[in-house]
Amino acid sequence: MSAAPPAAVVFNCGYNGLSIVQDLGRRGVPCVAMDTVRSVGTLSRYARFVPCPDPAVDESGFVDFLYAHCAGHPAKPVLFPTNDHYAMAVSRHKRRLEEVAVACVGDWEGVRTVIDKDRFYALGQERGYRTPRTFALDELAAVPDEAFPLAAKPTHRRVSADAGEGAFHDEMDRLRLTVLEDRAALEAFVEREERWVPHLVFQEYVPGLSDSMYTVGVYADPAHAVRAWFSGRKVRGYPADIGDCVVGENAAVPDRVLEDVARIVGELGLSGILEFEYKRHALTGELVLIEVNPRSWSWVGITSALGPGLPWVAYLDLTGRAPALPAAPPPPPDGAVRYAKVVQDAINSVLRYRDDHPAWSRGPLSWWRDLHAGKRVVRAEFQRDEPAVAVRALLDGAKALGRWALGRARSAAGGRGTR
Repeated sequence: MSAAPPAAVVFNCGYNGLSIVQDLGRRGVPCVAMDTVRSVGTLSRYARFVPCPDPAVDESGFVDFLYAHCAGHPAKPVLFPTNDHYAMAVSRHKRRLEEVAVACVGDWEGVRTVIDKDRFYALGQERGYRTPRTFALDELAAVPDEAFPLAAKPTHRRVSADAGEGAFHDEMDRLRLTVLEDRAALEAFVEREERWVPHLVFQEYVPGLSDSMYTVGVYADPAHAVRAWFSGRKVRGYPADIGDCVVGENAAVPDRVLEDVARIVGELGLSGILEFEYKRHALTGELVLIEVNPRSWSWVGITSALGPGLPWVAYLDLTGRAPALPAAPPPPPDGAVRYAKVVQDAINSVLRYRDDHPAWSRGPLSWWRDLHAGKRVVRAEFQRDEPAVAVRALLDGAKALGRWALGRARSAAGGRGTR
């Protein structure tokens, strides 16, 4: 009888983690869904939920817990972080954790370079990574007029630390992206947000909505060679201008972009599953590198519908269970495959875009037809073998709908009260 395959431990099990659990679990890999809360991915039939300390506020406790958990496995499990603070914690303590596990994340020096946005943008300008022109805090008074509008955004939205401050993450979410049209707006913003300005970067704003965002996702091996890749674009996000992907589809990018990605991976010593986020400039059409995420991304589940899937390729390579990695088939035409969080997209398209971006608002039938414009739709929450996930998604959707309705009612009442 052959030994059971090594397990996969997936951290932060929203839809990102859920996709990894499903891809590996359906192939017979035992999976652990490790999270601080009972997120949607922890309900998958393919995973066992294990609650853990939150590395955002207790990194040491999380690492000690993870080490002890992995030491109890018969073979070293593969660690899949799916957001920044888990990636930071695993990468920073990678040498210790690899005594008992295999980490699908890069070494700390490379991860720190891309997570520290001010550091990465400075390097990007120096090495020609096609990043936006960025200004240090002591340069703000001398920003040239032609550089406006500026975008102000966090150097980190999530960090891994001991005794972390919960309010910090809330404030970074609030300041996710602020567009400053002119010098007066910049000066007023700096005065108003004085406490948080040291945690922000300021750079030339790349115009365009969320549908101008492109993802190049790769798996890079421990020798920093890209072994598998995916490219696609957001179709819709919420909010429409800066929202996370709700619907995405496969889409080709120019060869020079793929060459840039491979060069960055090699020069910075990156490995594991990575996301390179580009934005197409609404005026010039240029693809500008906005950021690099040293872990999988929210709609990584689309990759399994286009070939072996990045999680599966990573798992095979890191466990040495295949003499050769599976080859990806030729890419289909752009838009042939879509990934959708169906409940969220329905609420956004039928209701919330009315206020946020009316051009994307539509009736239920029109929304359904548009969603299925691609030949295949990977529905994040509605899959035949995952009924518990579907139920949770519907409940979460009902709560979101209730919050939206309550917010509109309060706004309407406030408007009447000021007349």
